[in-house]
Amino acid sequence: MHPIEFKQKWQLTYPELALVLGYESDYTVCAWGQTGKSKRNPPNVVFVACCLLDEKWQREGRKTIKSYVLVQAS
Repeated sequence: MHPIEFKQKWQLTYPELALVLGYESDYTVCAWGQTGKSKRNPPNVVFVACCLLDEKWQREGRKTIKSYVLVQAS
């Protein structure tokens, strides 16, 4: 599953997507959703991580991560 599809399916923001995938910044994650010169392709491990997270969240439900993101941002 492409990370942008995962983001849309689970209604995540770019900072939340970066957090659940282990990125410190959302800069790289944002580039995955762009077109043109700034577009970047995610590494294969990110596709695998999105598939595994999707399966887990479908099975167990998505845990709330918004509060953690807010703490990290401040």
